[in-house]
Amino acid sequence: MPFATRDGVKIYYEDSGGSGPVLFMTHGFSGTGETWDAQLELSNEFRIIRWDMRGHGRSDSPDAAELYSKQHQLQDMESVLDDCGVASATFVGHSMGGFDSLLFLLSSPSRAARVQALVLISTGPGFAKAESRQRWNSRAEVLAADFAVKGRSALPKADRGKSHSDRGVQVGLANSAKYIFAQLEEDPLLSTMPHGAASVALRLDEVKVPTLVLVGEQDKSFHAAAQMMAKKVAGAKLVLIPGGGHMVQESHGAAVTAALRQFCALRQPSKL
Repeated sequence: MPFATRDGVKIYYEDSGGSGPVLFMTHGFSGTGETWDAQLELSNEFRIIRWDMRGHGRSDSPDAAELYSKQHQLQDMESVLDDCGVASATFVGHSMGGFDSLLFLLSSPSRAARVQALVLISTGPGFAKAESRQRWNSRAEVLAADFAVKGRSALPKADRGKSHSDRGVQVGLANSAKYIFAQLEEDPLLSTMPHGAASVALRLDEVKVPTLVLVGEQDKSFHAAAQMMAKKVAGAKLVLIPGGGHMVQESHGAAVTAALRQFCALRQPSKL
């Protein structure tokens, strides 16, 4: 099984190979790369790279809290791309994976150069207001405590998605909730960026790559965020998936795959 290694932590990934355009797919909090199973049919047309975040799935779940942060998250993304020999890709992210894909692009010019396009599924851009962010971070603290005891069963079934196993998730998900799912002002990366932990929410107008925003009809808590991103990112397209919930890429896989295929096809040179 392929692993990229960063600061001694092994990060699991799968690479379909091939010479097609690259889709770099990042799951959401508590999920794994298996969340993209329904999109694997695209591997006939695209090179698909999907991975498990540290603290999730088949990647390592280190005990040390200092090995979890947004900085580690983006470095892991770089490590997987580097291990695959990929210079740039279309970044496809679900929920927290979409936020981190946006953060990757906004964090530095060198990272931005690796993002050809964005597909943001069931995603929010974080919070411009400190009080809203504090409520989110308080929720993350509660989740961390629950995960330390219950593992993935701390989440409602509708939000769990697919997972290879629950091995080590009590520690991994608890640390991930507290230091990656949360949007902390003291995060080693966010603290260095303009606007701090509000950097993504306040800098959407700096996103200049083609962007597709997908949200499920029933995922109502993300509708406002999806509409805001589609409005703030120049030229972004918003697609509502009828009947879909937060795990829309799993429950309505065919519709999400079709939207992905159409979005990517519009960006490919026509064949004469």
